[in-house]
Amino acid sequence: MSNFKNELLSQEYVYDFSVDGGAISDIELSGKAGAQVLPVGAIVQNVHAWVETLCTSGGAATVSWGNGTGNDVDGYSGTAKAIGALALNAAFEGGADSGALCPSYVSSGNFSVSIAAATLTAGKIVFRVSYYIPA
Repeated sequence: MSNFKNELLSQEYVYDFSVDGGAISDIELSGKAGAQVLPVGAIVQNVHAWVETLCTSGGAATVSWGNGTGNDVDGYSGTAKAIGALALNAAFEGGADSGALCPSYVSSGNFSVSIAAATLTAGKIVFRVSYYIPA
């Protein structure tokens, strides 16, 4: 007997400089209009990130993603990504990045990006979170 529903679910989140700004901060993407939080208790199988618009900065900005402000801000990215890594069409897989918590238990359903070290001046990153719900 399986302990999981036999369905891989997914949720998409988008960081977009033109909408979210680029200040040094934690930005809750799951709190945006039309977005949903991940179900608490879900088991995250993987998190994929794709840079749709080149991320730029006037300094040495870094971006990480995780399960929300006050929780593990780089729990899904594994480490903060330097601005040079956030090139057009760059892709990241949570399970393949060192230190990423994958699969992991969702204790907070939030999904956020964390901008640190310097502000961003452009960029758009699309995230797809794949997860199972325990039966």
